[in-house]
Amino acid sequence: MLGQSLYCPDHRNTTERRHRYDWIVILLIAAIALCCGWIYRNFAQDDAFITYRYARNIASGYGFVYNLNEPVLGTTTPLYTLALALFGKLSGQDIRLISHLISVLSLWISGVVLYYLGKEGGIPQAVAIALVFVSNPLLISAIGMETLFLIAILLLALKSYVDEKFYLAGVLLGCLILTRYETTLFAGLLGLHFLLRHRKLPVWLASTLALSTIWIIFAWYTFGSVIPQSALAKVTVLTSGDGYPFYLGAIIWWLVYSTQTAWYYVLLPLALLGGYLAFRSKRREQGYVLILAWSGLYFVAASLIAGSFSWYYGPLIPGFAILLVWGIEFLARLVSRLFSQFHFDVRWVQTFYVIVFVLMTFGIVILQISSWTKGWVNYRGQIVDSRYIQYREVAKWLDRYASRDETLATREIGVLGYYAGMEIIDLYGLVTPDLTSWLAHGDAEALRKAVELYAPDYLLVDQNEPVDKSLGYEPTQRFREGTYILYRKK
Repeated sequence: MLGQSLYCPDHRNTTERRHRYDWIVILLIAAIALCCGWIYRNFAQDDAFITYRYARNIASGYGFVYNLNEPVLGTTTPLYTLALALFGKLSGQDIRLISHLISVLSLWISGVVLYYLGKEGGIPQAVAIALVFVSNPLLISAIGMETLFLIAILLLALKSYVDEKFYLAGVLLGCLILTRYETTLFAGLLGLHFLLRHRKLPVWLASTLALSTIWIIFAWYTFGSVIPQSALAKVTVLTSGDGYPFYLGAIIWWLVYSTQTAWYYVLLPLALLGGYLAFRSKRREQGYVLILAWSGLYFVAASLIAGSFSWYYGPLIPGFAILLVWGIEFLARLVSRLFSQFHFDVRWVQTFYVIVFVLMTFGIVILQISSWTKGWVNYRGQIVDSRYIQYREVAKWLDRYASRDETLATREIGVLGYYAGMEIIDLYGLVTPDLTSWLAHGDAEALRKAVELYAPDYLLVDQNEPVDKSLGYEPTQRFREGTYILYRKK
């Protein structure tokens, strides 16, 4: 391995150097995470604010609800919601700020754990994988959501398993499942790996089962269902032909980033070379191999049931970073072998290998960091989601002119729901179960059904979607920052 060729044979000197490298790597990852946190300090996807509103209501003593006195499980991440509520209650800080800080901390932890998972196999490769991971722009765009928190717990659980701290791994896996249900597949993967390797049952998974069971009982008693309403609504929309499935979304997101610069087309061949090296080489770090196995399992499962939301691809990023760096390693070895044909000294060949490896890794990290600010709106010098600007303006108007006991029907309920504070009727059915079955009939029918069932005081729709006058609403406000029109009941 490359890492083994760089160290002095003296064990004490080797240990000292490794510890010194560790601190340098940890601080470098922290610097990238902090830089990301600063650039994205005012960024959050609209969906994140749904979880924020749940957390704020819990912290305020209203219970696990989106609308008061309506027990509907509209968030897909119960543990993250509870964590935000706990820190919000203890600190008194805004939930959005707390989520942002957790995301930055989680990004740093994930990079550090990813480094330690492969450090024994070679420090340069482990450093490269960690840096390629933390700089990935698709991962960065999930800041403020539960995605980075989930990846941090997943990698911590894996590190505990690799270090044979199985009962700690079991507890972390339970937390992981309560963060997102689909990670049950990861717990199953580690359990199967343990069974095949040790030839005995993974009894340490009992703690995983216990934590999951506690939540199941609570959710069934509180909401009448364990399945999040938001997940049911998104599956309904996907099966009705609206939106893109997960596997097709992966292609679309790839094309989105590839159009920014032609250099992105280099990444796919490198990942394929890394996959080839993974199958060809018999000596690979156990943690990295399990991450790749999880990535394949997750991709197949998500392709069957999930849509193409960008934050759904976050759990694939560690595996993608591993394949990229292994592809770089393969290419660097190939080039150095060609270099050795000129009969240079072995040390010169190794030095050339290191130079090629470092330059290619550095190039990919710079390429990814240069994409951080692309694809989002720069508003008053800050990177934001364009929807935030529009919905924040609507929320300010509602705060000024509408009363808290009035109701609003709209399609995206994140920013509006968090800042307006009104009762929300969700036309996408994420927190309004009665409208879920109408999503397949189209937006117009879902809107008509919402008016029939709830008679909301306000409707917020796009200007290209005129509201039928027979519904009894009239336009009351157009907004300067966006394309939305607010209708009020006559």
